[in-house]
Amino acid sequence: MSTLQDLKVVEFATVGGVPHCAWLLAQHGAQVTRIMNPKPPDLGVPVTAAGDLGIWERQLCPLDLKSDAGRNAALDLIKTADVLLEGFRPGVMERLGLGPDVCHSVNTGLVYARLVGWDRKGPWAKRAGHDINYIAMSGALHAMGSRDLPINLVADIGGGALYMAFGIMAAIHHRNRTRQGSVVDTSMTAGSMHLMTNIFGRLGVQAWNDAPTSNVIDGGVPWYSCYETADNRHMAVGAIETRFYENLLAGLGFETHELPDRSEARHWPGLAQSFSTRFKTASLAHWSSVFESIEACVTPVLRLKEARQHPVTGPLFQANSASVPKAVPYITLK
Repeated sequence: MSTLQDLKVVEFATVGGVPHCAWLLAQHGAQVTRIMNPKPPDLGVPVTAAGDLGIWERQLCPLDLKSDAGRNAALDLIKTADVLLEGFRPGVMERLGLGPDVCHSVNTGLVYARLVGWDRKGPWAKRAGHDINYIAMSGALHAMGSRDLPINLVADIGGGALYMAFGIMAAIHHRNRTRQGSVVDTSMTAGSMHLMTNIFGRLGVQAWNDAPTSNVIDGGVPWYSCYETADNRHMAVGAIETRFYENLLAGLGFETHELPDRSEARHWPGLAQSFSTRFKTASLAHWSSVFESIEACVTPVLRLKEARQHPVTGPLFQANSASVPKAVPYITLK
């Protein structure tokens, strides 16, 4: 039995966080109906249907929401739904006649979940944006180092889809106690900032440097970084604790007395150079083998195809698809 097998979800098709949230619910057994525009979206790049997470594990329902027939058909689905997901700019659903007030008038127990980029009541509420813009304004992009642009995992997925899913579960718990529906309003900018809570907390007590690559976990120290190998691949090093650091040195073939004390920042450039030079003497396969049996928090940087085939990460993909990771968290019902 799936944990959410009785949950009926109506998803209004958009891109980014909403389809990921809907898919996460579907992977746990929810029945998701995706209402989509009969006309394909203009994303500026070709979209291959087979690789579109937005259509996986759903019932697809093309509707023209600007027509009375389309709107009424959507309302018929909403009447029996537990959750509604939408990610349009503020005011769009209201103009379509499908805002929270209308939907709650036909289904008082509905969890109406909304995802926006900015604060719905803020000055940029209706301003366009994407993941890169939200993390830029939240401070996350600066903290990570804006020279290497991350893919859309922070705002769309972490600060958007996952916070949205958590809000939905909280709202369902509330409904189970009160029989009342609610509106779950998630902002990707706010979610991104909330993910940065620990960093902002450290900054507030002068325990974080407000510059990228100047702290332990952002590449500011030589024992938490990536190093190129002889075959132009990279190894990821996260040897923070003393025992891991000592094992790092051993794996690289250094004696502790050969290198300067890492506790003094003036030694860091030299340490980084020593590590870099040593990693470049051998291939990714060699270093992966060396650190396989050494607890040093050193791992290869896998390519996407390699991640699907590696004995550690390969099993995390669904047995019937090398393209789709399994749902997490794993929940076992007794």
